[in-house]
Amino acid sequence: MNNTLYQLAYLHFTLVDSILGYNLLQKALPRFFQIVADDSNLFMEHPNGNLLVSFPRALSAPRYELRRFIIYDTVAAFVLGVSPLVQYGYDGECDSRSHGLEWIHGIPVALLDAISQVNSWRAGPRVPLDDWEVLERRVLAWQPSSAARTEDSVAESASAARVAVQEGWRHAVLIYIYMGICGVSSHDLRVQASVHRIVRIGQIVANLPIGVHMLTHCVVAGLAARLEKHRLLVHEMLLSFKDTRVWIFRGPQFGQVLSHLWHGVGAGGAPVTWDDYVQARSAIAPG
Repeated sequence: MNNTLYQLAYLHFTLVDSILGYNLLQKALPRFFQIVADDSNLFMEHPNGNLLVSFPRALSAPRYELRRFIIYDTVAAFVLGVSPLVQYGYDGECDSRSHGLEWIHGIPVALLDAISQVNSWRAGPRVPLDDWEVLERRVLAWQPSSAARTEDSVAESASAARVAVQEGWRHAVLIYIYMGICGVSSHDLRVQASVHRIVRIGQIVANLPIGVHMLTHCVVAGLAARLEKHRLLVHEMLLSFKDTRVWIFRGPQFGQVLSHLWHGVGAGGAPVTWDDYVQARSAIAPG
């Protein structure tokens, strides 16, 4: 692995700023394409003749740095409100059994696929994408992986917490579908139902080690939160993620983004849109 991707693999240990991390991700893009070019199986042909990177096949590729890049690219586009760096094609289902990233980052790969498709839709769909209702049904039907039963109460508690975090991802993705594709505001009843569920999960896992996986959940629930008590809880959790070593993002910076949103367009619990959030992020963390 070249030096740029070596740095990428350790971003979550060294980053101090989310935009700096995204800039580093951009610099790793040429190397990503070099690796993909060595395996024709990772490409799929668009009807117009262009070649696309197959999202499910690349995510299941044996090269770990490819999988790491795709996860960062997908979640960065989601959280930062930018277009994905790679134009992906979707020609099958992702196989969560082919790698361990689901356990490392806490995000089920089936839900990562849905996030990536919403990213592609928002970037201006140039490839065939599933309808939002198809994505919604898939996300609602998704089931967390069942853990083996154990008499160890500590292990069983950890397993339950992991399932709770995965359930939180379901609701974060649902909010993204409704606000990111359908264009509804944060006052949509479906959005608010998912906000309440994420907040409840956050209260359960906030003081557990696995709680670090809630950073993205907090950002999504926070941008859509109407109630002051929910906003306060989200803000406190984001501040606690100051030294998280899981994602390429830092919680306090997104706390500033949400504060800007809450005191601007969303003042007093007013409805906000996904684009309002993207504008707030650009104002606080331009790049």
